[in-house]
Amino acid sequence: MKFRPAVIAASASVALFAGSPAARAAEDPGSLPACTDVSTAYGGYEQDEVTVSVDVAATVLMAGGDWQPARGSVTNVGKRDLPEVVASAYPWLQTEDPELADMSDFVKVEARTADGGWQPLDGSGRIDAPPLKPGETRTYELRVRVVKDVPKMPGGSEFAFTGTFADVYRFPDTGKEVACAGVAYGNDTFRIQRTATSPTPPTTPKPTTAKPTPSATKPTSTPSPTDVATAAPTTPPATTSAPPAAPSDTHGEMAETGTSNATVPLAAAAGALAVLGVGAVLFGRRRRG
Repeated sequence: MKFRPAVIAASASVALFAGSPAARAAEDPGSLPACTDVSTAYGGYEQDEVTVSVDVAATVLMAGGDWQPARGSVTNVGKRDLPEVVASAYPWLQTEDPELADMSDFVKVEARTADGGWQPLDGSGRIDAPPLKPGETRTYELRVRVVKDVPKMPGGSEFAFTGTFADVYRFPDTGKEVACAGVAYGNDTFRIQRTATSPTPPTTPKPTTAKPTPSATKPTSTPSPTDVATAAPTTPPATTSAPPAAPSDTHGEMAETGTSNATVPLAAAAGALAVLGVGAVLFGRRRRG
């Protein structure tokens, strides 16, 4: 019972939103208070009619870089027709500083239009509010980029995609129905890299300057093997000149003494004369005897 005054105050403040389902269906969900705020006194509000999903292709967004693709979708998983479901996409920062929490000044978001162009999203991030039938899914092609002069920010950045529809909250003690907005949330994280950190990677010049020095020494060492290779063929000619002497050895020992072939007949004639001389001496001795 101690929550009774709060309930009365909440009921009185939102009495303008109460009405028939047909009247609530015509209301713009963006103009309604969030059902989670209306039910603060009791809590326990959970919507189960809409689901959303979002995906940013790049996990790192370079400050001053090109557009990066993203995609968001909203689906009616309930059992009733939703006359309007507001699709919104916006970046935000996990910080307690309210000035930095809204990143729409630094992260730009655009949605693809039906004619193929791009529609910049304002601070609310609202894209459109089409009707959705049960089981129907609507997908949005998005793109994001970070401006060049983004300040250094603490915390992790997130990209939010929401689907908002008109709903009703019924107070449990009085049964009073209050029109409010049910919201389905989807988030994807990304990191912002400023251009100040990008000059650090160019450490590649160091290897390039170091490479010429070894390559300059290598040419000087390579000629020396070439000189050795050219000097080696000069020694084989000395060995190749020796084989021509081999045919002269086939003529026997006389080739080694340096005698020519003309001395052979002379030696034979001298031998014959010596035999004749010995024979003459023996013949003369026999006659004397």
